[in-house]
Amino acid sequence: MHVLIVGSGISGLRLADLLSDTDVTFNIIEARDRIGGRVLTETPSNENYFDLGPTWFWPEKEPKIVDLIEELQLSTIEQYNNGQSLLELSDNNPVKFIKATEVNSYCKRIEGGVNALVQAIYQRIPTINIDLNTRATAIKRNEDQTFTVTAVNNRTEGERTYDADAVVFTLPPRLLFENIDFTPELPETVKVDLLNKPTWMGAQAKAVVTYNQPFWRKDELSGNVISWQGPLREIYDVTTPNGDSALFGFFGLAPADRKRETLASIEDKVVNQLVRLFGEEARDYKAFYYKDWSQDDYTVTPGDTLNIESFPTYGQPPAYIDNVYFAGTEYDAKNGGHLEGALASAEQTFNNLTHQSMTKER
Repeated sequence: MHVLIVGSGISGLRLADLLSDTDVTFNIIEARDRIGGRVLTETPSNENYFDLGPTWFWPEKEPKIVDLIEELQLSTIEQYNNGQSLLELSDNNPVKFIKATEVNSYCKRIEGGVNALVQAIYQRIPTINIDLNTRATAIKRNEDQTFTVTAVNNRTEGERTYDADAVVFTLPPRLLFENIDFTPELPETVKVDLLNKPTWMGAQAKAVVTYNQPFWRKDELSGNVISWQGPLREIYDVTTPNGDSALFGFFGLAPADRKRETLASIEDKVVNQLVRLFGEEARDYKAFYYKDWSQDDYTVTPGDTLNIESFPTYGQPPAYIDNVYFAGTEYDAKNGGHLEGALASAEQTFNNLTHQSMTKER
């Protein structure tokens, strides 16, 4: 049995990792020029690593990522929560102090950033099986029940095809619906389901500001902030143990408003907010990192640029046809949106594939 995996994010890589220990062969195609998908870690040095994609996991309720981190012998960092957190409601309201654990408790980060997890998985996969800069555009089921996937090279615009006994799409649901031509056509129930699953954090942008010292800690502040004034809605301390100190934030500023700004103006607004919250020391920063996921064509569709008002309903869509699978964090009903969901979805797809392979051999 030969499997084509479309996408090399956490789900695609973990699935390939699991398949590497079986008789099932596989290829991965990835539209980006790098692996990792929505995992994006800025690593200016070995001691400094700042995640602009997924950042945390919750050990008490996410066993799959805990087990995998242990298996890969990666180290973790307790999220810093000592001291008080800040609550900023508006211009007319003074900043209030709240307990740090009320903001972001019981979570951990991965030493080296989440990209350390990506690279550790990647090291266990035969690299000859991965084609980067290769964007899937269509899938067709053949008369012999195999599949042909058409893909375009992003650099040359040249087309090529991949043949497989099974195909696993790990793209976000809306991106999948908008960019892949299915033959036979997707049923209406599947189309509606995919369109109703927004890309997790697709409307978001993230920023990291680094410093020589975590100066906020000397004032007994955790670095955690909830702000309705913005531009950052949430702020957290993401200081690395042996490197720079840093504050990380999610934006309250809408995608359309961010798009009208220059990178320099975004940076200026973020730094001014940190000065307002933590004092003039916040102006003496080392570096500014920024990623607007709403402008990433390999992550979102135009429909994803609206902020999610409530937690979406994630999970598998209705059945399409045998041997076409959907894997990724949005396809996991229990932990959709988290790294745990991406891993759980990959493992479930692996179980389905290997069961299908055994059935076929009989």
